[in-house]
Amino acid sequence: MEMNTNIKMAALVFIFIVALYVFFVASNLEATFVQDIANNSEVKEEGFGNNAVIEGFEDNGRDAKKVVENLEDLVNQLDDSLHIKKYRKEYEDMITKSDELFDLLKIQVLTGLKDVDLNKSSDGAIKIARVLNMYDKTKPSLESCLNYIDGK
Repeated sequence: MEMNTNIKMAALVFIFIVALYVFFVASNLEATFVQDIANNSEVKEEGFGNNAVIEGFEDNGRDAKKVVENLEDLVNQLDDSLHIKKYRKEYEDMITKSDELFDLLKIQVLTGLKDVDLNKSSDGAIKIARVLNMYDKTKPSLESCLNYIDGK
């Protein structure tokens, strides 16, 4: 009878180890813990779910090839949908007109200074400065778009 109990206990331990192994493999944790044990570092989880950060094992590059392949697919899809070579002139005109629009919008924003009273608060002037700054950041972006189109 005792032999039968020992076999049952051994079977339960074996099943537990197999279940634990399957969980680690399915969660891709085996590499993390093995590397951490080999590096004598500590694993701490911060965050929740897929956003958890595991410290002590910094192997973010293991998925780099997949990321590059995904990016290549996205670039090809977008490039195919935009037909930049075919509509080059239209895109250049669109960028030029967008630049002109943002310059005019900056001037329009400046007209809001007539309502600013610095004796009451500087909030109005600060809001205008933020909007101007936002519009000013569009110029380098538009120039970058033109450079990209010129490179095609």
